[in-house]
Amino acid sequence: MDTATLLLAIMTVTLCAVTFHAWRLGNEKRDVALIGAVGALCGVGTAFAAFL
Repeated sequence: MDTATLLLAIMTVTLCAVTFHAWRLGNEKRDVALIGAVGALCGVGTAFAAFL
């Protein structure tokens, strides 16, 4: 696995965990959605980097 792919995968997993915990703590919906959107973009980047 390439270094960029590994770093993106770690960031994706971390942001997904942070999104889940923010949702469970009851943070504002827009904040949770923003974190989730950034996590999703990291996931797309990970898939693209793994494909290349």
